[in-house]
Amino acid sequence: MNAVSLFPRTRIQPLLCLLAMLFGAGNASAGLEQLRWYSEEYAPINFSGEDGIASGISVELLEAMMVHLDTPFSRSQVQILPWARGYRIAQEQPGACLFATTVTDTRREVFKFVEPAVEVGISIIAPKAAALQIDSMDALSSLQIGVVREDIGEQLLQETGLELRLVRTDSARGLMRMLAGGRFDAISYNDAVTFWTMREEGIDPNDFEIIHVLSRGVMGYACHRDTDPALLARLQQALDQLIADGIAADIQQRYIRH
Repeated sequence: MNAVSLFPRTRIQPLLCLLAMLFGAGNASAGLEQLRWYSEEYAPINFSGEDGIASGISVELLEAMMVHLDTPFSRSQVQILPWARGYRIAQEQPGACLFATTVTDTRREVFKFVEPAVEVGISIIAPKAAALQIDSMDALSSLQIGVVREDIGEQLLQETGLELRLVRTDSARGLMRMLAGGRFDAISYNDAVTFWTMREEGIDPNDFEIIHVLSRGVMGYACHRDTDPALLARLQQALDQLIADGIAADIQQRYIRH
């Protein structure tokens, strides 16, 4: 008697279905646990806390999503890197997710997004004393503008097709210090993050102003294109629920400075 005949077909099929359900459920959880999370210094959205552990709006939101999904998660799993390095990793390494990443049509071709995590405004910001006025995008060509390498502030300017004088830096803190030191005329960056970082650096944000808004949109969690769609669907469902319950808004409110 061969082994198969020990299990009549009518019993084999239900058994296989049950095993598939159990195995699939385990895989879904394990898949979420195996995702690797990368972020940057972009306070108050994401940053290193006093103990070096990731903190900020997007970090707390991710933590709440994992609680909702009953998936083990620790903030220590989030690795804070320079933006350009994290951006490359999320493009090149399956299982890598970078946040919070501004969502654009161009980036949708590169990543798979779970969104929206937080609203975002990308602006040209300059010292008030300079009294700069931008009546059109062409006027930007006359300015030397500081950006963070591979940041959306740089990418939006590059997409204009204008010949611009850009000075690239590796961090928001460096960008603010150089702006305050007069190293360039203006910066292209997230306006909320700009004014937060200025305060952290001891720079008075009241000395600076938004002279042109490049974009208003949202940020999300950008994952490598080969990430399992089922995992992304679970994360999206969790985020949608947190938004509907008002939890996402409560998290953001704790960090916003007026």
